[in-house]
Amino acid sequence: MNTLNITNVPDLSFDVQEAVNQLRINLGFTGESIKVIMVTSSLPNEGKSFVAMSLWRNMASVGSRVVLIDADIRNSEMRDRYGFRAENGLVGIEHYLSGKAEANDVLYGTDIRNGYIIPVSTNVIDPTTLLESKRFEELITSSKETFDYVIVDTPPLGSVADAMNIARYCDGSILVVASNHTPRRLAADMINSLKRTEKPLLGVVLNRVETAGRGSGYGYYYRYGGYGQYGQYGSKKQ
Repeated sequence: MNTLNITNVPDLSFDVQEAVNQLRINLGFTGESIKVIMVTSSLPNEGKSFVAMSLWRNMASVGSRVVLIDADIRNSEMRDRYGFRAENGLVGIEHYLSGKAEANDVLYGTDIRNGYIIPVSTNVIDPTTLLESKRFEELITSSKETFDYVIVDTPPLGSVADAMNIARYCDGSILVVASNHTPRRLAADMINSLKRTEKPLLGVVLNRVETAGRGSGYGYYYRYGGYGQYGQYGSKKQ
């Protein structure tokens, strides 16, 4: 298997790490059938890729075999922000979806034990046809059979239709919103859009929360099957 190095792994404060850990635990209550989890947002720059990466690392750290699929093919943040590097260059999900590579060619092991990544190597202006192809469905199905969890980072819901196409192949979704940035009506519209996919909304992560005496951080609201919990975490913006 090819190996991918993550050269810019973000350091998490204790509070942030504990909240991500709690988010992972809460997701565990959704049941064994929830394995493919889509992470999206309403708008760009709300922190969805940070949440996806942090959740992926946290799951791997407790022994789950987990793959992170970068499906933000139009404008991948992960590749550059976290410094993805491969010895012979990256072969990305877009190569697989277009038939230029096989699944094993785009699956990378990492220096994080139990953590695997399918990256984007080159942005594609209009990947709609690729995401609606049979190959994408096959990739999700095979990943679900191989790994304990599959985390899928998608484009923002409010920008393009890609996330809605991806949602139908996932078991549930997490919506990331930014405090004092995401319009409340827009967030409500995005939640209603996700409900139309007939896949459960597993949780909402509230980013950049202003808390008295604690500065800016993160919060989450998790709700599934009648269970709800709200928390705040972080002491700085990520």
